Amino acid sequence: MWACAGVYLMLAAAAWFIKKKKISIHPYEELAKKIFLLLFVVTTVAAAAETVGRMNIKESGSLRLERSEYGGSRKEEKVEMQIEGEDAEDISIQVFPRIYSAKEIEKLREQITANLEKVILGNNDSPDHVEEDLYLPDQMDGFPFSILWELSRYDVVDMTGRLNPEAIMKEDPDGEGIIVSVTGLLRYEGTESAFQTTVRVFAGEKEEEGIRGKVLRTVNALEEKSREERFIELPVYMDGKHIRWRQGQSEKAVPILLLGIIGSVLLVCLEREKKSRERKDRNEQMLLDYPEIISQFTMLMGAGMTSKNVWKKIAGDYQEKKKETGRQRAAYEEILAVCVELKSGIPEAECYERFARRCGLVPYMKLGVLLAQNLKKGTKGISEMLQMEAVQAMEERKSRARRLGEEAGTKLLVPLLLMLIIVLTIVVVPAFLSIQL
Repeated sequence: MWACAGVYLMLAAAAWFIKKKKISIHPYEELAKKIFLLLFVVTTVAAAAETVGRMNIKESGSLRLERSEYGGSRKEEKVEMQIEGEDAEDISIQVFPRIYSAKEIEKLREQITANLEKVILGNNDSPDHVEEDLYLPDQMDGFPFSILWELSRYDVVDMTGRLNPEAIMKEDPDGEGIIVSVTGLLRYEGTESAFQTTVRVFAGEKEEEGIRGKVLRTVNALEEKSREERFIELPVYMDGKHIRWRQGQSEKAVPILLLGIIGSVLLVCLEREKKSRERKDRNEQMLLDYPEIISQFTMLMGAGMTSKNVWKKIAGDYQEKKKETGRQRAAYEEILAVCVELKSGIPEAECYERFARRCGLVPYMKLGVLLAQNLKKGTKGISEMLQMEAVQAMEERKSRARRLGEEAGTKLLVPLLLMLIIVLTIVVVPAFLSIQL
C-alpha cells in the first residue's frame, strides 16, 4: 500500500511541476499523457488488489487458514499477529493437508519406501543430538498411506513430535541426552511394516515464553485437532487480550506496479519507433516530390519569374489541389511556410536557409543554396544549374523507384513461400492418403 501511495505522490508532484511550468514537456505532451494515465490506472488496480487482500481481516480480528485438499502437501502460512497492548509481529504457521477418513485410508493405502530416518529429524542435523521438535507426519507427500507413530518416552516427546524441554531437563540434569525409541507403523491395505530408530533428545534453549508461547501452542493444538477440517480458526483472545491476525498480501501491489513501469517504458519505445517511422515516411515522400518541385522551379524561372513569385505560384497551386483531394505533402507544406515567412517580413535569403534546415535533406539544401546564391550573385547561370539539378533529381527518382520495387519483391517472398507450402500440402497429402499398401 505504501508503494501505491508513493506512486500517487510522484504523479501528483509531476502534474504540479508541469502545471506550474517548472518542467517543459511540449515536444512529448501526448506521450506524457499516455504514461501518466497508464501509471494512474495500474496504481489504482494495485491499490484495489491490496485492499481486497486486506479484506480477509474481519472486524473481530479472526482469520481462517485454508488447508490443502486430500493428498496435498503441507504448507507454511505467514501471518501477522498483534496481541492487545503489544506490537504486531510476523509468524509462520505450519498447516497440514486434510487427512483421509477411515474408508478413504483403506482405499488409498500403498506401501512406501523412503528414508524416514532423515524426515523425522525435522530441523535437526543428527539423531544423536535432537534439540528441536521431531517431524512425525501422518502422511508423506505423494504417498497415500497412513503412519502411526509410537514412542518409548511420551513424557519427553509427545505423539506429534514436540519436545518437552522441562521434562527433559528434569530427567537429564547433566545434559547427556535421553534416548527415545521412535517406531512408525506403515499401514497399507491391512498390512503393516514397522520402521524403528532411536534419537537422543536434549532440552536445548527455551524459545517461547509468556503469552506469545501460549498463543503458538494453542495454534499448534488447534491445527492438530482440526486435521479433518478445511480451515483452521485462529484464536481471537488469549488471557483476556485481543489478538488480530492478518495474512500477508502486501506483495501483490509490487508486481502490478512493476508491470506499469514496464508498460511506460514500452510506451516510450513505441512512441520513439512511431516518430522514427513518421520521419522516415516524411523523408521518402519529400524525396519523391523533389523532382516535380525542381522541375517547376526550372520551368517558371526560365519563363522569367522571380524566385519569390515562383514560391507563391507553387504554394498557391498546392493549396488548390489540397482543397480538392485533401492530401497533404510535407515538401509543399514547407514551401507554404516559406511564403508565410516572406509575407511576415523575414529576409528572402534567410527564408531559403530556414527552408533548407527544416527539410534536412541534401537535395532541398542544394535548392536553398542555389536560390540564396541567386540573390547574392544575380540570375546569371541559375537556369542551367536548375536544369542540371532537375535531370539529376529525375535519375535519382528512377533509381529510388527501382530500389523500392526490389524491396517490395523481397517482402513478397514470405507470403509466396506460405502459398507454395499450402499448394504442396493440398496436392501431396491426398496423394499419400490415396496410396493403398
